[in-house]
Amino acid sequence: MLEKILEHNRKFVQGRKNAGEDKPISGHAQKDAMVFTCMDTRLVELLEPAMGFGRGDIKILKNAGNIIRGNCSDVIRSIAVGTILMGLKEVYVVGHSDCGMRKLKADDIKAKMVERGISEDAIEAIDIEEWFGLLKDESENVRDAVLKLRESPYIPKDVKIFGLLMDPNTGGIEPVI
Repeated sequence: MLEKILEHNRKFVQGRKNAGEDKPISGHAQKDAMVFTCMDTRLVELLEPAMGFGRGDIKILKNAGNIIRGNCSDVIRSIAVGTILMGLKEVYVVGHSDCGMRKLKADDIKAKMVERGISEDAIEAIDIEEWFGLLKDESENVRDAVLKLRESPYIPKDVKIFGLLMDPNTGGIEPVI
C-alpha cells in the first residue's frame, strides 16, 4: 500500500501546485479552538464541516473513543499545550454514537492480543477494560472527559469546555454538557 500512497501523493502535490493551493498557511488555529474526538474513520471529512470549520481553523486531537483514561497525561498535555502555549479559548469534546470502543469485550481483546503475539505477562500486567478505554455509554464518556478537563490543574480555568455527541452517519450534533 505504501507505493500506492506515495504515487497518489506525487499526483496530489502536483495538482495542488498547478492549482496554486500549495501556499503556506498558519499552523495556529484560526478559530482559537480545539476539538478532542475519536479516531473513528467515519468522522474524517465529516466532523469539521458539520461544526462549520475548515482547514486550519481548529486544532484536532484524536484517540480511540475520545477517552481520558485515569490520569491520561498525554491527552491533558496536548490540550494544555493548545490552551496555554497557543492561546486556545475553547475545547470541544466530541464523542459519537455507535462507538466501537463501546462494543468491545475484554475477553475478545485478550484473545486478539494473544493471537497477535502479545505476551501473557504483558496482558496480565494491565486491566484490559481500563487500558484500552472500553466505554459503557458514549454520552457518559463525553461528560467524564469534560469534567476531567475542567478539573485539571493544567487547563486554565478561563477555557470554555463543551461536550457534544455526533451521529457518525448524518453529522448531527447534540450538546451533552
